[in-house]
Order: sequence, then structure tokens, then C-alpha cells
Amino acid sequence: MKTFLKTKTCQVVLLVLYRALKTLVRKESRIKKEFSSFTDGYCIKITLNSKGDGLIIKKENGRLIKVKESAFYDIEIRFKSIDSAFLVFTGCIGLSRAYSEHRFALKGDIREAMALVRIIDLAESYLFPSIMSKRILRSLPKKERSSLSVYRMVLLGF
Repeated sequence: MKTFLKTKTCQVVLLVLYRALKTLVRKESRIKKEFSSFTDGYCIKITLNSKGDGLIIKKENGRLIKVKESAFYDIEIRFKSIDSAFLVFTGCIGLSRAYSEHRFALKGDIREAMALVRIIDLAESYLFPSIMSKRILRSLPKKERSSLSVYRMVLLGF
């Protein structure tokens, strides 16, 4: 039961992260710039566990979309356990720390993965309260819009 709850929590956080990224790719200049470095058709897979639960996102026509499956992934992040994924997605540890502690395996170009990490770090600065963000991010980036407006866009789908 504990694993089930951790998996469901991570899936919800991934959904919120996807919706935030989808919004911020259009509204936040730094994320837009990093995202523009990815080619059209660029595909990213984040896997939470051995069952394959997770998220697959793709850049298509300059937009970020969620897909069910893809034949090829430019970047694949596969967490080694649901416990590791849970720590990252609940803001207990940052993605950079999880990588340095070998909590997930990364397939793909490390340079492109670092662009993805910068994008996720910026998104986390909007999604997490500053007290949590200070703990998981090296430095708090200046926000171009309020977190409340980002949450509103995420929840209402703008």
C-alpha cells in the first residue's frame, strides 16, 4: 500500500509538472530559451518504477505535448526506486542531488539533460514554496510572474 501511495503521489506531481512546463514554455523567457534548443520531435521519458509508470513528453511544432508512447527517446530518466522518485517529486531532494547520489539512470546526451534540469529547476521555483525551493535549488531564480498566476494557469489549463 505504501508503494501504491508513493507511486500515485509521484504521478500527480508529474502531471502538475507537465502542465506547469507546458504553460511556462510559452510564458517564461528562460524556459522558452532552453526549450528552443530542443529540436522538433524531441522526446523525453521519465520513468518512476519498473512497471513503466511515468511521463513521456515531446516537442511538436514548438509546443510541449504529452504522448502515450514513442519509438525513440532523446532523454530517458529512469528512477531506480519509487522511494528515490518520491524524494525528488515531493521536494525533499533536488534533481541534481538525486543524480549525484545515483538515484536514477540517465540515457541520452548529458548536455541536453542539463538543459532539461535547468528547465525543471525553474519550474520547481514556481511550484514549490520558497522555503522548499531554497533547500533543493542551488539558488533561487528571480521569477518573471507570480507563482499564483502559474498555479492558476496550471489548474485551469491556460
